[in-house]
Amino acid sequence: MRRALRAIAVGAAAAALVLSAAAPASAHSQLVGSTPSEGETLAELPAQFSVTMNERLLADAGLSAFALRVRDADGLYYGDGCLEVADDTMTTAAAIGAAGDYVLEWQVVSADGHPVGGEIPFTWTGEATAEGSAVVPSCGTEAPQDEPDAASGHHGEEPAQIPLGDVLWVVGAALAVAIAVTIALIATRRRRT
Repeated sequence: MRRALRAIAVGAAAAALVLSAAAPASAHSQLVGSTPSEGETLAELPAQFSVTMNERLLADAGLSAFALRVRDADGLYYGDGCLEVADDTMTTAAAIGAAGDYVLEWQVVSADGHPVGGEIPFTWTGEATAEGSAVVPSCGTEAPQDEPDAASGHHGEEPAQIPLGDVLWVVGAALAVAIAVTIALIATRRRRT
């Protein structure tokens, strides 16, 4: 009876370890608001484009780890590439081209250190305020530094996906727990014989 209880306790501890290992990988920042909002039609240009997350952003990661830019349906970018990150919000000065469909691309670094990104489609019905560029704007430079990626048809960097390291860490933790449970079961069987 004691051996069975011990095996159950080891199994419960292993399950708790697996669940606690998976939690940090899914605890990234989540988008809770933006200007413009998804699917919105703008007739007047706001002073800034912005995204707001559900938690404080990791500004210590450096602004090169963040992105907030406007792209039109032809793949042209607008704005100067300069950002401001304060608490849970990232902003950039608003600039846009002729009326049409646009996407606000964003990437932030969560408080847990992981990058999270996405796209917010919107429509512009007003007059152009800037000329577009085929390359991603870079803050502080007259001419953007990144070259278009002709093979993919996209320009500049794409928002980050879930890092492979997170997946490997969770899988490794699950394997370690499985090995510990197996060893515990073998140990309790040996004592019976």
